[in-house]
Amino acid sequence: MKADTLLKSVSTLLIIAGPLSATAQTTAGSVATTAATSPAPQATNPGYQLGPDDEVKIAVFGQPDLSTTTRIKEDGTVALALIGPVSARGKTTSQLAQDIAASYATGGFLAKPSVSVEVSNYVSRFVTVLGNVPQAGNYPLDRDYTVASMLAKAGGSSKDGANAVILTPADGSGPVRISLADMAGGAMRTLKAGDTLFVPPAEKVYVYGQVQQPGAFTYVPGQSFRQALALAGGPTLAGSTKRIKVRREGKEIQANLDDPVKPEDVLIIREKLF
Repeated sequence: MKADTLLKSVSTLLIIAGPLSATAQTTAGSVATTAATSPAPQATNPGYQLGPDDEVKIAVFGQPDLSTTTRIKEDGTVALALIGPVSARGKTTSQLAQDIAASYATGGFLAKPSVSVEVSNYVSRFVTVLGNVPQAGNYPLDRDYTVASMLAKAGGSSKDGANAVILTPADGSGPVRISLADMAGGAMRTLKAGDTLFVPPAEKVYVYGQVQQPGAFTYVPGQSFRQALALAGGPTLAGSTKRIKVRREGKEIQANLDDPVKPEDVLIIREKLF
């Protein structure tokens, strides 16, 4: 179909159809606005970003004299034979390897250099995990980590650890206690270099009096006094579940067996009145 014929056909359709309704115009405008304002897809995390005092192993294929293991200086550079200082701060290992290869090539020292860079000691960007975890220590931020994922990397909370973690941010904003049961909230907080995670000892609830096995038991969020009593083997024949006493923060409070327990509560089962 010729261009002028096509143009006439379109014009005819517009005349027949008439102008767009307000609803159609609004819909079209919304689509256009959405398309114009939709953010571009976010780039994936490139990996660990190098910084001062990180130790790197630089290998130049076929050139053992140019290969070296060195620390990144305070100014963010590494000093290499023939080409001198190369900026490393904020780069990944692959980016630094490409820059080193380019420097050797543009300087006329090597025709097609092949360079690899590995981090042999992470120093500048890491998170410290302490307390009741199987593998305490410093962990490099080689990708984005949340509180939950970093704790998992350290082996999770041990059997003697609480179901919570204390985050001390590097920005000095003060410690924050985060429940590990809150997976949609604080546990998904993204960590920054210099942050510290500490898993305290597990909180306890105490059951004494007329029970089969009195003692201290691990506190579980959502636990009731009835469940705590079951951990102690239940009441003795002389014990009364109608006569319970609860001590909380140095005070005696009124409670029944289906009330929720708080950390460090003391449940006392008293004798029956005959």
